[in-house]
Amino acid sequence: MGAWGIGLYASDFALDLRATVGAVARLPLDEDKLVAAICAAEETAAENPADEDHTVFWLVLADQFEKRSIFSARVREKALAIIDGGKDAEMMGKLGLQPADLRKRAAKLAELRARILAQPTVSKPRKTMTGPAPYVFEVGGVYAYPIRGGEPINPYLSAKQFNRSEWQAQGFGLMLVITRARAFDYLPWYNAATALEAVASIPDRTKLLGEIRWGQPIYGTCNPPHFRNMELTELGVFPLDRARIDHFFPHLAPGTVYAVQDISIANKMEIPGDQRPRRWRRPDGKLEQIVYPPRPTIAELVGGAA
Repeated sequence: MGAWGIGLYASDFALDLRATVGAVARLPLDEDKLVAAICAAEETAAENPADEDHTVFWLVLADQFEKRSIFSARVREKALAIIDGGKDAEMMGKLGLQPADLRKRAAKLAELRARILAQPTVSKPRKTMTGPAPYVFEVGGVYAYPIRGGEPINPYLSAKQFNRSEWQAQGFGLMLVITRARAFDYLPWYNAATALEAVASIPDRTKLLGEIRWGQPIYGTCNPPHFRNMELTELGVFPLDRARIDHFFPHLAPGTVYAVQDISIANKMEIPGDQRPRRWRRPDGKLEQIVYPPRPTIAELVGGAA
């Protein structure tokens, strides 16, 4: 990360964590479970005092809980221990913050300390989700969508910002949904693969099964409005074999970060997709390049079940 400012949110990690807290705070969980869910999303920073983001994690959490009128004795105690023990100053110094800036940061932390000490010890009611957000994709589902210059329709554009009559498609992209899950049982995320090449027209089942090959995995979310805006069409749902998925798409990771930060899968649905080398973190902490088998067809992913 590196320290590049005196403010509590002067790092990408702190900004991402703020978004995570905002997402998790929508869940109908009590305070202890909220803290546990956020810690699970950033386990290394939350649990490892030697991690460079450890002090930032607990200070941001304390700041966000105070601003959102959520009280947690655990969060308050952690933040006070970090401030009073000089642990944040020690870490920021290691990361390169100069003495003058350390003093300015200390003043900001003193203000945070006063706020969390004055915070009521009972949380205020907050608006939460009434149930899990719905899935829009089926596992094994193949979806077609119009593309221009390899890009799908930008789902974030409103009708006033996007003139569909002037946007002429140059073909179709195809996406195969590999897995799906809900972060904290409420926030959906998807793992998918896009076709290696665009198609001029919607393929029939024979071509879909045996000719289309699928690229490296992508992650993201998709809500019903985005599904409609991108003009996605389901072409079929195929019974993917888990063992074959694990073979052709090794080292798939949970998409929790995409769910809590609401990062749309539309950002990765260009054709052809990004096929640069990917890496995974081994149990010993080292990064290793993922070696993918030749890109599969759906027939190779389902075996004789199709």
